[in-house]
Amino acid sequence: MGSILRRREISNHVSTKLGGNKSQGEAALAAVLESIQEALSRGEKVVLTGFGSFEIRQVKERKVRSIGKGSQNITVPAHKRVGFTPGSVLKSSTK
Repeated sequence: MGSILRRREISNHVSTKLGGNKSQGEAALAAVLESIQEALSRGEKVVLTGFGSFEIRQVKERKVRSIGKGSQNITVPAHKRVGFTPGSVLKSSTK
């Protein structure tokens, strides 16, 4: 398994690509992430052409079997989650 790229490293990459300092890279990344979060909270789908799309998906109630001794059926209530569908450029770059 590969290494983990964290927010700090991403903001450093952004600042380097933009030719700015680290705080400018963090501000740019924060603005993008905040914009995505706000759009999703309004129920909007976010499409980043070539990269992918984010949307809120409704998950139906379902029953699952617990793990371990004395396993039993547990009901997982209906809930919402964020779904991501990779775009064509991202798909082709990860093959």
